[in-house]
Amino acid sequence: MKKLCICLLSLSFSSLATTAVEGISVNHLTSLHYTGPVGWPTAGRPFAPPIYNAERDQLIGLSTFGYKGETAPSMWGLAPVQGHYFALEKDIEGFVGFAEHPTEDKLYSIDLKGNIFSVHSDGSNKVILFDNTEQELNNTPNVQPIFDNQERLLFIDTDHKTYSRLMRLEKDNTLTELYRFNNNPHGDFTAAGGMLLSGNTLYGYLGYPRGIPHLNTLSIDDDFIVGALYAVELGENPIAALPLIHEFTLSQGEVPWHTSSGGESRIATYLVEDEAGYLYGSTTVGSCKTKGIISYSGKAVDFANGLCGGNYLLYSGIDKNERLIHTEYPHYEGSNPHGSLFRIKKDGSEFNLLHTFNGENGSQPRGPMVITDTGFLYGTTMGGGVHKSENIQVLEGNEYPNHPGNMSPDGTIYRLNLADITIENGQVIESGFEHVHSFKAGIAEDSDGKVPTGLMLAENGKLYGTTLYGGRGYSDYLGRTFLADYLGTVFEVDLSGITPTGSVSISITPGNAQLGEEVEVTWSSHNAADCVAIGGAAVGDWVPDGQIEPQGSIKISPESGIYTFTINCRDADVGSRLGALSTLYVNAEAKIKQEETLSYGNGGALSFAALTFLSAMGVGRLRRRRSQS
Repeated sequence: MKKLCICLLSLSFSSLATTAVEGISVNHLTSLHYTGPVGWPTAGRPFAPPIYNAERDQLIGLSTFGYKGETAPSMWGLAPVQGHYFALEKDIEGFVGFAEHPTEDKLYSIDLKGNIFSVHSDGSNKVILFDNTEQELNNTPNVQPIFDNQERLLFIDTDHKTYSRLMRLEKDNTLTELYRFNNNPHGDFTAAGGMLLSGNTLYGYLGYPRGIPHLNTLSIDDDFIVGALYAVELGENPIAALPLIHEFTLSQGEVPWHTSSGGESRIATYLVEDEAGYLYGSTTVGSCKTKGIISYSGKAVDFANGLCGGNYLLYSGIDKNERLIHTEYPHYEGSNPHGSLFRIKKDGSEFNLLHTFNGENGSQPRGPMVITDTGFLYGTTMGGGVHKSENIQVLEGNEYPNHPGNMSPDGTIYRLNLADITIENGQVIESGFEHVHSFKAGIAEDSDGKVPTGLMLAENGKLYGTTLYGGRGYSDYLGRTFLADYLGTVFEVDLSGITPTGSVSISITPGNAQLGEEVEVTWSSHNAADCVAIGGAAVGDWVPDGQIEPQGSIKISPESGIYTFTINCRDADVGSRLGALSTLYVNAEAKIKQEETLSYGNGGALSFAALTFLSAMGVGRLRRRRSQS
């Protein structure tokens, strides 16, 4: 019998955090938990946006780890509405997301053992395509793989300090090294970033390590070359030479190269192409580290810099093990500490920095970007914005924040209106830039995460993404209440800004029954249609995936166990999905107090026994612009 209970403290549907563009809402869907509520599978940090399965109307994502127990997934699924994530395949830890196979119903990725694997698009049937037991590949990839025109997987293999190489997984699952990057004009390691395939031409980033700011930087000259863009025609044979179409100077921003440690530092920069043949991308800092001093020894070391939105220690050295950053904010040597957005023709001409971030409107643009059918480019920055928070798990009764000096900006969503971009005589007159949203972590009810990892455009017309940190509160299996979690979130960007007018509710009386006791399950709705019973086990007249009336009642006497009853409907006015979930315990102890309530925007306050859970319903499909970035 499937066991499930849900113990989240708050699941407010609409995010109240700062969203600056009218008609767009950024909604928290779920928070991932390592040792989470009873019935919730454990998960880790998600380093990439999820994939959307249109047939099942389901998001599928990867985490770095799960608790090593029976229910621990590294791959999780979620209906693309606020609610409960669920476990898929186990033991698939990953820093990079999925690549969708061009013709087969499969997803490909690389795990933290360096294994290349595939799963079906519903997350099932994992197959190891290349077994890395002999460690032919490094076990910590940092760039999302893509498919070439022959349906072969292209990916970057790197040890993050001595080599980077472009690899291809052949159809017989053998490997071909296409090119070993050695383009650094300063004679050091060459890093490789995100890739884009346009026609048969592969575009991508190169990063040239400059060193840790204030510690061992090679140069602080604005004209110092810190990276490049390449463009190369793909063939059957390894690449003989790698043509460069642009070299980045320090004033234009760096390409991430220090990607071997620290969560946020692993996120790469990517490219996207518009219909006019322009490439768009971003620059950032090369390293999310800066010079720090161990206060009790005086030794200089590399240390976390809050520019990237992660851990940020600016202590006074009270305790002997604390470290002190002794440079002024932004703790960076260079004229472009927050990063920029650029546009360039595919032949390397017409390069322009469209926008340079200032911190308040974002800092460190990284992760996959998307271009919508309406001509907007959307992306995320790891840091910046108007909110700052700590990356901690807050136990009820503990002080928050613990150390104000530990707080760093939480990250943003931005967009470019491509039609508004105006450039005259090589000068940017209008960039088309708009700040869309500032993420907000911490213990507030409207928290939605910290350090976003990029965006994915789904066929339902919405954008989805994850954050590395800033999860909402929950009650764990020991009954402890946490007001915030240090793990990340899954969020939705609704470009319509339409608010549902309907509501759905479900109740179970009694919610905690004895074996043989009759239980009544009652549901009702307002302004809802096309209702379906979803999930759980068949109990009496309750049949999962079966159509049900918008309101009704059944009486059941199930065997011992924990049961879930989920209803999903369509809003009769705007077509959005509505749903509700309730849990029944038969000869089983509920781990939550019945008097605890939560606030939810689709029907008011509900008890935990009637926790709202939105799940899968059919949606109209919109044409998605696919970008291999």
